[in-house]
Amino acid sequence: MAATFRTRLRVKGTGEVVEPVALDRTGGADAAASTPYEVAGGTGRRSRSWRVGSWGPNAALTYALDELRRKSRDLSRKNAFAGAAVDRLVDNIIGTGIVPRSIAARSVAGLSEEQAKRVRQEDAAFRASLQSLFLAWTDEADSTGAHDFYGLQAIAVTGMVEGGESFTRLRTRLLTDGLTVPLQLQVLEGDHCDHLKTDGTNRIRQGIQFNAIGARTGYYLRREHPGDGIITGAPLDETLVPAGDICHLYRARRPGQDRGEPWLARALKTLYDLDQYFDAELVRKKNAARLVAFIKRTLDAADDGEPGGGPMGSDPADEEGVGVVEMEPGTVQVLADGEDVEMCEPADVGANFEPFVREAKRSVAAAVGLLYEVLSGDYSQLDDRTLRAALNDFRRSVERWQHHLVVYQFCRPIWRRWIDLALLSGALKLPAGMTRQQAYAVEWVPQAWSYIHPVQDVEGKMKEVQAGFSTRTRVVARAGYDVEQVDAENAADNARADELKLSYTSDGRKAEKAPAAAAPAQPDDPPKPGTQPNT
Repeated sequence: MAATFRTRLRVKGTGEVVEPVALDRTGGADAAASTPYEVAGGTGRRSRSWRVGSWGPNAALTYALDELRRKSRDLSRKNAFAGAAVDRLVDNIIGTGIVPRSIAARSVAGLSEEQAKRVRQEDAAFRASLQSLFLAWTDEADSTGAHDFYGLQAIAVTGMVEGGESFTRLRTRLLTDGLTVPLQLQVLEGDHCDHLKTDGTNRIRQGIQFNAIGARTGYYLRREHPGDGIITGAPLDETLVPAGDICHLYRARRPGQDRGEPWLARALKTLYDLDQYFDAELVRKKNAARLVAFIKRTLDAADDGEPGGGPMGSDPADEEGVGVVEMEPGTVQVLADGEDVEMCEPADVGANFEPFVREAKRSVAAAVGLLYEVLSGDYSQLDDRTLRAALNDFRRSVERWQHHLVVYQFCRPIWRRWIDLALLSGALKLPAGMTRQQAYAVEWVPQAWSYIHPVQDVEGKMKEVQAGFSTRTRVVARAGYDVEQVDAENAADNARADELKLSYTSDGRKAEKAPAAAAPAQPDDPPKPGTQPNT
């Protein structure tokens, strides 16, 4: 066993020999071991220079939100991967839209079978008329007339991802406006609400008005976007809008957080540096292809400053000492007397370029909540099994954003206001005995996920229903459809097929079970007449 060496020191002027002991400021030995956590207290070797501030959930954003928005939007406009990250998030969260499926129904407890059947039929007819009315209204939902309701969902989520938040104002219209239901939506970016507007005496925090128990009662909104002042020339007037008229869509990462941060915030520095790295590598490749060179020349004083008197017949340098020599690929340049060329050979990054860029993209994808494969479109590193596992994990995150953010903060208040105005305007009438709360009942169904293995996925759903682990209603809803509409379409298809005397294998009424296979004979079974016994 190797000997253990210990450092010993001799006290100057004496013959005493001592062993050094690590001391902290209070004189205690081994200060790092005396703290509960190595990173706390700043006594550890690696944490000694790690000093952070104690920022509250709102103070952290107060003076950083404006710059985070500007940089996030700048990269989304200019950087391919930043723009792709925003698009992929919106595509997966919204897709073609999160659609309402009314489940309004009255209780049938205590009713006879005939009465319960009549109530269910009336409720089904009410749901059908409600769905038809809402579908007609979706084309009129946008106050600007540029998008339908589901397009506004995508715009609101884009504003949340890119700028941290978006506001949707519910604007009640007049009956004379001729709308299906007198309601329209106006989607606004977060800049319309001044996050620096804070007044503790009036319970105003970051542009939001609160009451004594901490509930939101209003938002101070600017009529025009502050970034469009150069176009409109309008003053930045503010108005207090009741909180019930606003859908504030944002992701709170800390309890008590009032405003949202851009989803690209943790990836901004990496995206910016990666963009510069790509640009530098592209310029290096381009210059290497052009055979860029440095020209050495002893200039004649008489020609100095004259047009064409620079190196290789170029113009002289400008006031900052910058001169330009145009060289195209394949150029053979004849040099003048006194000129010499020294070729530039920039170092090649070699085989490390692709692995480095891949890891940088993985970092960006992790920062924004995407899979690397979804962000880059590169699925070469995955097989079917790992792809399914990765997508299942990613889809769980997307479903959390869909239901916790979009459905609760955006869809739910709009649906309730739409029901109220539909009833008040007379466009919708409740069945006798149905309450307003029962009419509000709804399920929001996102666009269905595409099958990874269509045959296996469909067979798995069939077995779930057959075993009683799920229902047709849930399976159809997960596919993004309304089971009542699907049943009505199936009934219409079957009636049309019967009328035209057509027969399809999709008609479940005519499905015949395959004959059961004969059980194999057991060794002790007696042989049938006319057959030879097994030997």
